[in-house]
Amino acid sequence: MRTTLILLITCSFVQVCAQSAVEKTPISLVDNFIFISVSVNEHEKPLNFLFDTGAGITVIHSKMAEQLKLEVTTESKIATSGKTLLSKESEGNTLKIGGSLLLDSVSLIFMDLSHISDYIKVEVDGVIGYDLLKNVITETNLDALEMRFYDREEFNPASTHEKLVWLESNLFGLPVDVTPKKGTDEILLVLQIDSGADNFLTFHNKTIREHGLMDSDRRYKSRQGFGADSTITSNLKSRVYGVTFAERTWKNVTVTLEVDPINHRTNSLADGLIGQRILNDFNITYDLKEGNVFFEKRK
Repeated sequence: MRTTLILLITCSFVQVCAQSAVEKTPISLVDNFIFISVSVNEHEKPLNFLFDTGAGITVIHSKMAEQLKLEVTTESKIATSGKTLLSKESEGNTLKIGGSLLLDSVSLIFMDLSHISDYIKVEVDGVIGYDLLKNVITETNLDALEMRFYDREEFNPASTHEKLVWLESNLFGLPVDVTPKKGTDEILLVLQIDSGADNFLTFHNKTIREHGLMDSDRRYKSRQGFGADSTITSNLKSRVYGVTFAERTWKNVTVTLEVDPINHRTNSLADGLIGQRILNDFNITYDLKEGNVFFEKRK
């Protein structure tokens, strides 16, 4: 199935003219992570939300949901890498971003985000990704430290674009050329765009096995990590010789190899992840309705 998917992928490029944003809001960059201020319903207090393209749902810290007295409308099961969580959900909320951008009818999933706050050392009130991107063309402009939003009818970006590959659970990725070692052939992998990952690249266990990306006689350093829940995973650090996408090539790139048994259960259409340490080399515009993502090299 994945092979067929890759064969059908075509990366198209187009050069057009830039235009002004119809709305924008400041970005806070903390340890490579992007944060924006979000107001929930009629509450004036802005909350600190992590922008996570790997989030197919919008999450609010359970402690903050209690403070805002959000109505619990249902309970749902959320599958994470470590476990399945029974979580409370509040439907029909309105989120305000910037001066006037409103997202209506948003479902907020209550989750304890304390472990993420402790790791980043900044209070994380919520996580937003797909619910924002599906509604409006969104740019993360790190040169200006602004998140910008564009009117679709007047949208004319000034950078090349690549077609997105749709994955499971509202996630998306790109075809990426990877050269595992100097002198070896490139392999084409579909890697999920994940601004919530704090590394360069991650390869899923199935990809490691399929392409033989581990040497039995090599010693690897360990790398711990976690996801939406507080489950700690123990994986390995490695490197690849080259990585190419969006008309740019990186050499000697650090890669996380997901070898923890917890990750073996991950049933992802992607071969791995592109993390913030590569994504932050660009100003990126997401147009999910048209299935495009635009990469502009940062100044």
